Amino acid sequence: MNRRQLLQGFAALCSGCAGAGRGGRDTGGTAGDTADSGSCTSPTAGGPTDYCLIEPVVVRVRDGATLAEGQTMLGLVDDTTAVIVGRDGSGFFARSAICTHACCVVNLCDDDACGSILSSPGPCESAGPASGGTAFCPCHGSMFRISDGAALNGPATTPLPAYAVTIDGSDLLVDTGLQVSPSDRVPS
Repeated sequence: MNRRQLLQGFAALCSGCAGAGRGGRDTGGTAGDTADSGSCTSPTAGGPTDYCLIEPVVVRVRDGATLAEGQTMLGLVDDTTAVIVGRDGSGFFARSAICTHACCVVNLCDDDACGSILSSPGPCESAGPASGGTAFCPCHGSMFRISDGAALNGPATTPLPAYAVTIDGSDLLVDTGLQVSPSDRVPS
């Protein structure tokens, strides 16, 4: 039994308690908290997703809107919900930070060759900003191009999904319940 099968089994057992234990309490990190819930997530405007059992929520990435062109940040909620936000010449964008091969949280690379990898943040914290355009999965070695989510090397072959992103002051809000085209950008 692999990790995905185990998680799916637990999800089936706990279908009535979806979200239990996933409050994403703010630990004083940089992903931020929502004013009304005391966590780094809020309800989604989108629908359910079956991609790696990601809970459809809006993730607040504190200071994400302050990224310079070419920079990225990773916002972590827990070991099954994490997002990457970035900024390029067309604006801000968001991707899943969960590997499409075995559902592990990826790490940001601080260079395109992934010679330097940023450590994973704690719950409701973020890592970055990073200047590399790639992400690395520490579980099996897959690499992804962040700008479009493309899998650069396996074992992953499926791109990282793109999510809707909005600007809220200096923060970015990423809705994991609303998948968008990989080319979608929010003007900065």
